[in-house]
Amino acid sequence: MTTLNYRGTVKLWIIGKFKTLKAMAGGFKSVEREDAIKDLSRIMAERGFTLSRLNDESFIAKLGSLNLLIWLPNEDYLLISDPLEFVDKMGLGKVDGIIVVSYRAFYMADEVSKLVDMVRVWNGVNLNIKVYAVDMYRLEERLEEAINLALTTFSSKVSNINEPDGPCPKCGAQMMVKYRHRHKSYIYGGSVTEDVIVCDRCLIKIHRIRTQ
Repeated sequence: MTTLNYRGTVKLWIIGKFKTLKAMAGGFKSVEREDAIKDLSRIMAERGFTLSRLNDESFIAKLGSLNLLIWLPNEDYLLISDPLEFVDKMGLGKVDGIIVVSYRAFYMADEVSKLVDMVRVWNGVNLNIKVYAVDMYRLEERLEEAINLALTTFSSKVSNINEPDGPCPKCGAQMMVKYRHRHKSYIYGGSVTEDVIVCDRCLIKIHRIRTQ
């Protein structure tokens, strides 16, 4: 007669889950990385950015005077003993934002944000950068969201139009369209026109999408 040991079953299940998580923690495989880079290059080009490769893990994306660092870390964890050295090595003082592309993107982005806070408190280095997380499981949609946020935040750096729009919902002053671009949306599943609308009086910014 065969009996089922409940504790043994749970133990085996935990070991199996641990092995799966350990394998995932290894970061990108070479094929996955190249596929991700191809998708990144295509999407950034569709949004008007030029992409320059810095090393195996990093790219610089430029649009107007906006500079974004795109980071695909080899590992999905951070073990940093010297935050200032990490900041200098990554060149975070030379960019407006960093887009972290990973299977654990939100964890990694949170760790980068903590390091930025550390160098501010410990070293007196103030980095005026934004940190964006792009989950590899939904690369196209998440990257689109990150780009939308960056364009809205840094609208003055990418401005390509100055067209009157409707009243500001806060102060009633006339808002101005500061950025406009037509592109393929992976969120809406078709061509869209995006506008970034700014109120110069109270500095409200609105990112508007119109489907075509």
